[in-house]
Amino acid sequence: MISDKISKVFLFFRNDGRKLPEQHRIRNSITEKSKKFGVQIIENIEEINGSDLIITIGGDGTFLAGATLAFERNVPIAGINVGQLGFLAEINPDEDTMIENLLSGQFDVKQRMMMDVRLIRNGSEIATFTALNEVTVIRDINISPMLCFGIEYDSEEMPQYKCDGLIVATPTGSTAYNLSCNGPIIYPADESFVINAIAPHALTHRPIVLPAAGTVKATLKECTLGFLTCDGKNTIEVCENDVVLVRRNERCLSVVSNPERSFFDILSERLHLGKRL
Repeated sequence: MISDKISKVFLFFRNDGRKLPEQHRIRNSITEKSKKFGVQIIENIEEINGSDLIITIGGDGTFLAGATLAFERNVPIAGINVGQLGFLAEINPDEDTMIENLLSGQFDVKQRMMMDVRLIRNGSEIATFTALNEVTVIRDINISPMLCFGIEYDSEEMPQYKCDGLIVATPTGSTAYNLSCNGPIIYPADESFVINAIAPHALTHRPIVLPAAGTVKATLKECTLGFLTCDGKNTIEVCENDVVLVRRNERCLSVVSNPERSFFDILSERLHLGKRL
């Protein structure tokens, strides 16, 4: 339970989309509630430093964008869901008590594993990223045939993957792109990587879960042109012989959890897990 006083909160949301009126309604409600607790609400990114908490208003995409800001500043993040699924944004707009608890500092946080991604070309590091969900390397469907990956885990060589692309996901990201490619659901508190092929050439390729204590090294053996993307952003071109290194970050992201809703509640509510359709 967080007991430190919350003095400054950064509200993060996107000024676009079909649910803009609802976003503004929630923003106005939080701003009004903040007066009760003497909390300063800011929205200008230039004033974000010194914030005690970041609150995102939107869907999981908005949460992921806000998570980068929270992780860089080592502050907790809470998500109010006005999107579709809301795996990451756990708080519903009508949960007034929970929202007031955010402003009073009476909330629990859970640690989510983050991963570092490095792109190496000709022996030189050309890009680095930090990701909460996943790193994806995918072919350019317009000009590039199937990709071929040579994959190592802590210097142990795995079979080569021929596929349209490759996903390396965290437990948090296991319910994102990985899940849509028939990957396993991993409990968020776990520390592991999921390696999953996108449209593999061989039906014998199956997702594999590996401990996060090791390093995943993926080398593009065959590639005309592809793209590396982290958490759906930070896209960069990749080419043959490029190397992607994935490691667990030493720090975790602090995510505000909703005590009214467990991970399995979210799976049941969002994915209808275990329900007959």
